[in-house]
Amino acid sequence: MLKDGVPAYDFQTNSTFLLKAHLVLLSGDTPGISKLLHLSGHMAKYPCRACKLEGTAYKVAFKFKKGSRKGQAGEKTQYYYPLHPSNATCIQHTLLSFCDEIRNLPRRTPEGYIRDGEASSQDPRHAVESGVKGISPFSRLATISIPESAPFDVMHLVYLGFVRDVCALINGSFFKSADLNNHDGRMTEKDWERLGVDMSNIRAPVSWGRYPRNIEKRIKGFKAEELSNFLVHYLLPLSFNRVPHPTYKALQSLVLAVSLATSYQVTYDEIMEIERHLALVAKWYYGTFYQGNCDRLPACKYTMHALLHLEHDVPNWGPASYFWQFPEVRGPH
Repeated sequence: MLKDGVPAYDFQTNSTFLLKAHLVLLSGDTPGISKLLHLSGHMAKYPCRACKLEGTAYKVAFKFKKGSRKGQAGEKTQYYYPLHPSNATCIQHTLLSFCDEIRNLPRRTPEGYIRDGEASSQDPRHAVESGVKGISPFSRLATISIPESAPFDVMHLVYLGFVRDVCALINGSFFKSADLNNHDGRMTEKDWERLGVDMSNIRAPVSWGRYPRNIEKRIKGFKAEELSNFLVHYLLPLSFNRVPHPTYKALQSLVLAVSLATSYQVTYDEIMEIERHLALVAKWYYGTFYQGNCDRLPACKYTMHALLHLEHDVPNWGPASYFWQFPEVRGPH
């Protein structure tokens, strides 16, 4: 019967066998995976599918755009995700302590996921304190283990998310306040403009895809492939002598960690390198842009936190290029 498998032929043994397929992995962007797994989402108090790091509340002022309160001022709570709470001296943390904290994040377990899902099914208010709104049907499959079977997609997380944030932080356009944009990690506006011009003059191989465009003027329209090429091929030569030395060293670590994580083969020693360089990136990132200052919490977006879980996903599933979304995006629609 077909439910037992599909008849197939093995040329090497000159015999037939029943071919069976098992779903073992779920891949997608964070909002998609959150829906599949019945999670609260990437802006929740507990947003992460891999661990239970609690978000830090941040008050955001806004104006109502419609309704009876149109034009009136309001306030909402948003969550951000530093490794350390506000007023912590994150700059003084050593690389070893960052490695330890990343390694010891309070990871979710399949049993904990089921327990939280059941509790939220009985009382939806429980989802706020667990990040799990219910139990996904995928959890009923013997080959699926939540959250292990849902590694992070580098295409959306790193290229479409984190790279854009890093660019905005480095060029001084991330924060609404000009004072907050004046930090030790940025380049001048003129250098960012020149970087964009230099990038548009690069004649890259056709195999790399679209010719480089001016990132200073066109970044909003950049697709994942362009942002990938920028990170892996152009960022370091274009930012050389345009950013402070600590920033350049951190960018080197970022490029190396992502390049190793997405290569076709990864050795045990390279996995250790990925862990070390991600910790270097985190130490620089939080120390430069967050600084333990509650006003700078918007720099601690979920993208930076989720990036740290790559060091766990790669040993589990192999190179991240085996479970990213590029094949889906590039394939026929």
